[in-house]
Amino acid sequence: MIARDEIRELANFHSPETCALTFYYQPSTPQDRSHRSEAILVKDILRSAQRDAEKNGKGACAKTDLERVSALVEALHGNGGQAKAVFACAGQNFWREFDLPPHLPKTQVIFNQRFHLKPLAALLREGRKTLVVLADRTKARVFKLCGGALSEEMDFFNELTRRGKSDGWGGYDAGHVERRVLNEAAQHFKLIADYLKERYEREGFDQLLIGCHDEQRPEIEPHLHTYSRQRLIGHFRIDPKTATPEQVKETALHHISRHESEEKQRLITEVVGEAHRNGNGAIGLRRVLRSLEAGEVQTLLLGSNFQAPGVKCYHCSHMDFHEAPNCAVCGKPNTRLEDIGDGIVGHAIRRNIDILWIDNNEEFDRIGRIAALLRFRADQNTPMKVAV
Repeated sequence: MIARDEIRELANFHSPETCALTFYYQPSTPQDRSHRSEAILVKDILRSAQRDAEKNGKGACAKTDLERVSALVEALHGNGGQAKAVFACAGQNFWREFDLPPHLPKTQVIFNQRFHLKPLAALLREGRKTLVVLADRTKARVFKLCGGALSEEMDFFNELTRRGKSDGWGGYDAGHVERRVLNEAAQHFKLIADYLKERYEREGFDQLLIGCHDEQRPEIEPHLHTYSRQRLIGHFRIDPKTATPEQVKETALHHISRHESEEKQRLITEVVGEAHRNGNGAIGLRRVLRSLEAGEVQTLLLGSNFQAPGVKCYHCSHMDFHEAPNCAVCGKPNTRLEDIGDGIVGHAIRRNIDILWIDNNEEFDRIGRIAALLRFRADQNTPMKVAV
C-alpha cells in the first residue's frame, strides 16, 4: 500500500527532459493459468510506449526504464490479484514501485515531466490511520486500522475495588465503595485519554472510533483531549472483553464507510450552497482552476469519472482547458494533457490540498464532477473590493 507521504514525494518529482515514466498495471482475468496472454498484452503496451518516445525524441531516456518494467512484468503472473504502479526516471536514478488495490482504470504507460497521479487520488484517504478504542470500566484495547489492515497496539486491565460482605452501618460502606469505584473508573478512562494524546503527539492518527457498552459512552468522552475529540468520528456498541479482531475490523470499516459517505454528501451540499450565494465554494472546471491558481482551495472534490482535455505550462504551472500552443500567463510552450484532472491532482497534492474522491453521485455529476471548498475568496478581500 502506498502512503500519503510517498504520494507527495511523487507529486514533487520533476523531469525537465519529459522522462518521468508512470506505469500502471491493472490485473485482468487470465485466459490461461500461466498468465502468458496477459504478459503479452502488457509487453505490447510497453513496445508502443517505446515507439511513441522515439517519435518524440525521448527514446534513449525511455529505453532503460521500459526495459526494467518489462522485466518486472515477466514476474507479475497476475500479481496476486493486486494492481501495480511504477514511477521511474533513470536519468535521475529514481525508481518506486507499489502494490495497489485492483481498482485502476486500465494498464497504461505515460511519459511526461511529472508522474501521472490521478489514479492514486482515491487512495489518499484509504491510507488514513484510524484508531479503534474498545473500553469499559476495567478493560481497554487499542487497534490501528490502516489500508484495510488491523493491528492491536495496546491491551490493559484495571482492577476495581471489590465490595465487602456487608454494606456497613446505614449503607455507608456501600456508598463509599461505589464512589471509589467511580473514581477508579474515571482514572482508567483518563489513562486511556492520556495514551491517545501521547499516541497522537508521537505518531499521529486521522480518525478515532470508540467501541463500548452504551452506559460507558458518557463516561469516556469527557476525558478525551482536544486532539482526540476533533478526530472522533463515531461510537459503536461492542463488548471490549470478548470482541474478536475480525468483529472489530468489520464493525470499524462499516462505520468508516458510513462516515465518509455522510462527509462527502455534506461537503457537496456545502460547496454548492456556498457557490450559489457567491461564498466560499467553486463549481465547474473554469472556476476551480482559477481558485487553485489563486491559492484559495481548502478541499478539492473530484469525480471518479471526471475527464477533460487541457494544457499545462511547466514553466509557470498555469493550467487551462483551452488548448492553446502557448501559455496565456508567461508565453512559454504549453504541454497538452489528455486529462487535465491529472495536472489538477498533482497540483493539489504538492500544495497539501485535501482531495475528496466522489463516486457515483448524480448531484455531483450535474455540477461538472469537479468542485472545491475554499479557504477564502481573493475577489472578496477588502482591497480587491475597493479596487473594483
